[in-house]
Amino acid sequence: MHTATYGSAVFGISAHTITIEVNIAKGIGYHLVGLPDNAVNESNYRIAAALANIGFKLPGKK
Repeated sequence: MHTATYGSAVFGISAHTITIEVNIAKGIGYHLVGLPDNAVNESNYRIAAALANIGFKLPGKK
């Protein structure tokens, strides 16, 4: 299932609207795409914590 939502990103003193697109399918794991920034790397920890808080456990293997 493909869906899109909107968010915002701050660049300096101005904010820009960004589109967040998500594709949900059966399977295990997730992939993040985008610019290789520290925020993208930190997103892995946020996603894992969010999934753990709703009771979903990721397997130890990829």
